[in-house]
Amino acid sequence: MESAENSAEQVSGAQVPEKRGLSVDTYAPKTISMDEFKKLSRNQQKKHMRQELWREHADEFKAKMRQKNKESRKRRRKRIALGETASKKRQEQTHSGCRVIVDMDFDDKMDEKEIKSMCSQINRCYSVNRNAAKMVDLYVTKLHGKCKERFGTALIEHLGWAKEYIAMEDKEYLDLFPKDQLVYLTADSPNIIDELDASKFYIIGGIVDKNRYPRLTLDKAESQGISHGQLPIGKYVRMSTRKIMTVNQIFEMLIKFLEVSDWEQAFLEAIPQRKFKEGDSRADTTSDSESDN
Repeated sequence: MESAENSAEQVSGAQVPEKRGLSVDTYAPKTISMDEFKKLSRNQQKKHMRQELWREHADEFKAKMRQKNKESRKRRRKRIALGETASKKRQEQTHSGCRVIVDMDFDDKMDEKEIKSMCSQINRCYSVNRNAAKMVDLYVTKLHGKCKERFGTALIEHLGWAKEYIAMEDKEYLDLFPKDQLVYLTADSPNIIDELDASKFYIIGGIVDKNRYPRLTLDKAESQGISHGQLPIGKYVRMSTRKIMTVNQIFEMLIKFLEVSDWEQAFLEAIPQRKFKEGDSRADTTSDSESDN
């Protein structure tokens, strides 16, 4: 992935000075005075510079991305007209009918490193959905604060993402979808989800917390009066530690299950091998059913 400085350079195209001109040592801030700018730490100066460049050239960058996507679609239509075969993944892809939400309402509970990790996980979810045999409707809700800022700078390429594979929203899911169709996936729920219901929206908590906030997602679901449940990981696989999963790992489990209709296979393929008990990844009939989503 390109650096934020490179992304900022791409945003403005030919109108922005060459890369050496983007140094904070020579940059002239536009929204604060030079004295205020010099009082910032070097990292803060870089961050402020990227934000100003993005605000100044956002419309131009969006227009360039729209044109790029338009040209890509035109080339694809031409290949089809000439009888050329589309890629295997695109040919075979169908819609599963399921809907998945990543809830980004926990921005204030993550440090900068965790913010970067969380945003990268969203990137991975988009890629998985785009290449899945059975795609889902994927929504990212309550995108705000530091995560939204990162998508506006270091991950600016998200503006070119195909909208059919992901929708980025700053609103809460309760403002977007029927309450009785929402199901929060949380390891703390006593309810086990054995099948995926196409009439439901399954919510994954968008947080990297290293288990600092027990019951966080369950408490939120209960306070909002929405349904909740956990995936049946403990029924099918044996874990070496408590089953803490990343957002993209959970998403991959769901996508794989939709493809093969087999939880065991889905878990074995989506969960990193280091998380399994040595020498035996499959659960026995006496193993507990605890899972972490």
